[in-house]
Amino acid sequence: LIRPFGPPSPSRGEGDDRASSGFTLVELLVVVGVISVLIALLLPAVQAVREVARRVQCTNNLLQIGVALENYAASSRVYPPGVVDHQGPVDNRPTGYRFGWAARILPFLEQRNVYNHLNFHIGAFAEENRTAAGVRLNGYSCPSSPYNSLSSYAGCHGDVEKPIGADDSGVFVLNGRVARSDLVDGPAFTIFVGDVRGVIPYGGWAVGNSATLRNAGWRINDDRAPDVAQARRAGYPWNQPVGRGFDPAALEALFESGELKPDVIGGFSSSHGAGANFLFGDGSARFLKNMIDRRVFRALADRSDGEIVDGDAY
Repeated sequence: LIRPFGPPSPSRGEGDDRASSGFTLVELLVVVGVISVLIALLLPAVQAVREVARRVQCTNNLLQIGVALENYAASSRVYPPGVVDHQGPVDNRPTGYRFGWAARILPFLEQRNVYNHLNFHIGAFAEENRTAAGVRLNGYSCPSSPYNSLSSYAGCHGDVEKPIGADDSGVFVLNGRVARSDLVDGPAFTIFVGDVRGVIPYGGWAVGNSATLRNAGWRINDDRAPDVAQARRAGYPWNQPVGRGFDPAALEALFESGELKPDVIGGFSSSHGAGANFLFGDGSARFLKNMIDRRVFRALADRSDGEIVDGDAY
């Protein structure tokens, strides 16, 4: 029936007409419940899309680092040393000269202003370098990392866990002068740089220690590795944003208490899930899974072991 225009029928009270024009409490609760369920279903998908975008950005950061490394090598005929120091092997104690590879390639990453503010005549831990070395550079920060770390990427110094030495098997070693011709296994089969969570502030991107150097002596995201183990400890104070708050004395206190071992460099890790992004010597960036065969992973970290690695193995 079509209701005619005009005032309400006299048989209806005003209260009845008002009651029929809105939602009941039950209807409102049902609508809210449906919306909540839809949001709960959509949220994981939205988070997954965001993580894909962050992982793409992380890959782009590694590709830019790769271009900078090649430009440095074209200019100097060798890749930058992993760390420079007057004596070795190098551990994580905040002493010595210890400028690392990431500081050397800054001009090739359009960061010459930061580079010019570093005084390379004194050590990386010197107070005079603290401001410049404490600048957070987006190109060195993985967007997936939950920590406001100064360094999310580390060069590979070798295939075994040990302090950083001049005779290590990786590309970025103590006082190294590794040329492209030294990549006997081939650039496409040699890891250059990989993800690190950057949980423990060893000093940031300017320093050549665990902040910017790691090895394949551990599995990717190995629960036993120092930074992964620390990340899993609820309430651990270093999980807070570090920014310019690197404190050498606080780091030394962790060593003295035995909570950290200064001579353990650690492996690669990420917040991308079941693996981490890696830059290879041919300029490509690839995602290696946690469960990659240990022998294959170590072979990729060694620049000249002569082992043949099947491309399908990683």
